[in-house]
Amino acid sequence: MTLLENLLLALLLFVLQPTFIIGFFLALLAKSRRFKHSRYQLRTVIYKENYEIKRLLTWGIIPGVVLSLLSVFVGMTVTIDWLISYQIITILFLGLGYRFIHPIFTFSLSGLAVLLLNMFVTETSLFGEILKQWNSPVFSQTPMDYESTQVIYLLAILMLLSTVGILTKKKLDKFIPRFLKTKRGKLVARYRMTPLWLIPLVVVVPGDTITALFEWWPVFSIGNKTYSFLVIPVLLGFRYTVQAQLPSLAKKALSKDFTVLAIINTIIFGLSFWLDEFSALGLVVLSAGGVYVLYRHRQRERKWTFKFGPDQDGLRVVAVRPNSPAERMAIEVGNVLVESNEAPLHSVEDLTESLFNNRSYSKLKVKRLDGELIITETPIYEEDAHDLGLVLLEDTTY
Repeated sequence: MTLLENLLLALLLFVLQPTFIIGFFLALLAKSRRFKHSRYQLRTVIYKENYEIKRLLTWGIIPGVVLSLLSVFVGMTVTIDWLISYQIITILFLGLGYRFIHPIFTFSLSGLAVLLLNMFVTETSLFGEILKQWNSPVFSQTPMDYESTQVIYLLAILMLLSTVGILTKKKLDKFIPRFLKTKRGKLVARYRMTPLWLIPLVVVVPGDTITALFEWWPVFSIGNKTYSFLVIPVLLGFRYTVQAQLPSLAKKALSKDFTVLAIINTIIFGLSFWLDEFSALGLVVLSAGGVYVLYRHRQRERKWTFKFGPDQDGLRVVAVRPNSPAERMAIEVGNVLVESNEAPLHSVEDLTESLFNNRSYSKLKVKRLDGELIITETPIYEEDAHDLGLVLLEDTTY
């Protein structure tokens, strides 16, 4: 079999893994739900491109290359037992949507599951006999132990650090408002953020389990041990809602909390060289810490007042369509339109009338989130169809 054929088969095996299929399905589902919500609730599709798929396939390329090189050159071996467990845990978490599909949860729980399985399920037990009859790889030549748990723990920490880097460098600027009413009956907007991306990670698998399934799979030997390379798709995703903070500030706060979590677990990882059990303890701390970070964000949102509610000075902007007159005027989510063509704005009908009276030019007085009043203006071209590209709190597009 030629090298090209091997590469094509390896690529096919990569895309056929459950985690890749799940990730692709979730991205398509997110796009479908976004389009449906935009059409029925906003009466317009704000972002027509399929940015969910683009984000899924591109955000993790550079981290994947870096972490794969580190994994191979350091020799971080993972067992086939854990690989199967990781796929199963990810599928189970599918029922929770984006909320916990992240290595700090999936790596940690799958690592703990296999460690406990190898510790308490023996080959002579009834369950062990069943697994052997099914040719299960659980009792492979290299069962999961504390050393393997340490590798999983390190990979999970590195994935967390890559998440901090992604949140710092990448923009989450596609805001789709969802409306709700407060206890006082006021209409407010909030934003559900669901970042999801995929890291192709090259891992080293000891033993000949893979070659037993795929005879063509290349292996290498060190001494009397054999190893194989395998590329696995690692899903990184979580979900959080923003209604009392600017999305950019919420992302910054989450990045800070994740950084603290990474530092704490790096210290625990260092202690695992002194006492093996710290690696298992670290997986517990990592997953519990991830839950706490998301809970902490939720508490911030609940304690603070709604930022995207009605404003007595004008009309609240909750979305801006790309390549629109509103974008040219640098209007941002959360801004308040105070005047349009020198006419005060108290209702959406006021805005409609002002645009009708001047179809070739728009001049707006805008109140920024910091309270500053500015004047912004732009000509209205024929291709703009006299549409500023705004979605206001009243759930009407202009």
